[in-house]
Amino acid sequence: MIFDPSKLERLRADVERRARRRGLTGSAAWRLFWAEPQNRTLAWHRWSEAAYRPLLRALCHRFYLRSSRRSGLEILTPDLGGGVILLHWGRIILNATTIGPNLCVFQGVTVGNDFASGQPQIGSEVFLGAGSIVIGNISVGDDVIVAAGSVVVSDIPPCSLVAGNPARLIRAVEPGEARRRIGY
Repeated sequence: MIFDPSKLERLRADVERRARRRGLTGSAAWRLFWAEPQNRTLAWHRWSEAAYRPLLRALCHRFYLRSSRRSGLEILTPDLGGGVILLHWGRIILNATTIGPNLCVFQGVTVGNDFASGQPQIGSEVFLGAGSIVIGNISVGDDVIVAAGSVVVSDIPPCSLVAGNPARLIRAVEPGEARRRIGY
């Protein structure tokens, strides 16, 4: 075996979530996924993380770096959950300690450290709107919607909608509301 099956399962979840909206399965789902540059970058990242053999890992990582330069997607998170949706390609940086499953990201998003306190932790079923920034040693709960252009610098409780600079709680949301709104 040359790849860790548990890590490849996350890639399968990415592909299935992206194809579910169009009702595609099998090779048609993979073709749809592979057609978009940000998804190719995500796939190379997943394969480089899943490879057991050092030479294969290095080769996949090299393809990831090449694809990353073209798509603008930079993934530095060691524990990235499955079911990631990257709706638009453009500069996206994901640098957190952990990111839960079913993350949805628009273009221009930065998730990273502030060089003083550390990296954020992102829960599951999180939606990050275009141009949003999540920075510092903070925790973003499950089922959170971060509005476009928001700057998140403090902890966000689960099931909430935040907006603004700095981001403030706008209202509570139902679990799964972000998924229903965008259709993924």
